[in-house]
Amino acid sequence: MSTESNARLIGTGIKAFQTSQRAKGTIRFLDSPDEVLDFIDGPDVETSVIISRGGTTTFMSPVLMAGCAGLITLQGAPESHLGILSREFGIPCVMSTQFTEGIQTVRGETIPADGTLVELDVAGDQGQVLLVEN
Repeated sequence: MSTESNARLIGTGIKAFQTSQRAKGTIRFLDSPDEVLDFIDGPDVETSVIISRGGTTTFMSPVLMAGCAGLITLQGAPESHLGILSREFGIPCVMSTQFTEGIQTVRGETIPADGTLVELDVAGDQGQVLLVEN
């Protein structure tokens, strides 16, 4: 259940760790080292929830060090690289996330579009991604 009355569930996955802390921010899908480097130099790091393809995507480390609001992976487990780093930095993370709606990537994955406002909930049995509707 979300603290936002206008939020609805759009994705579920495995939480990297349990915390009552929620992450709220706009989606940003980063798929290459160049995209990561461009992003961490920009103004939106702390208000962004990042989507990464895999839990072993080591080039995503600078985004966590820069202090993104939250992290979503499409693959991976809490024991993977990004799961471990999200715990170390205290950044809410939902891994191996399956979305019920969104746009299609070039690889056919369904994800929320960049700029979509979401909230990550990792307090319960599973990680949840909630769409915050304005």
